[in-house]
Amino acid sequence: MSARILIVDSESHWVSFAQSTLSNFEIVVATDRAAALAALEEDGFDLIIASSRCLDLLEIIKERFADKQVVVMTVQPSPQEALDAYRKGAVRYLPKSFSPNDLLERVTELVVVPAVAG
Repeated sequence: MSARILIVDSESHWVSFAQSTLSNFEIVVATDRAAALAALEEDGFDLIIASSRCLDLLEIIKERFADKQVVVMTVQPSPQEALDAYRKGAVRYLPKSFSPNDLLERVTELVVVPAVAG
């Protein structure tokens, strides 16, 4: 079973990039805060990738879905925004200027549990 990822972003080109890069995962897309919350209420996700425009959503996720990991992506990274994202519960803060392999590696390290040698 592949991991389920909720992408919260209204930029269609970014969503298409993420969907094609993360095609080995089950992807659900929400284009706004209300759709994201509805998706979270209905079903479990292993990871949430949210636009930095959704920082207010992080506080709600932290309160109501404390076990969820959130990665915040941004076009224009800033130290203050990164600090705000981490304070609100993000596990990663990444600029959107990365390669498909970089995105896949970051997501895989968060959702794939390593095999136990035995």
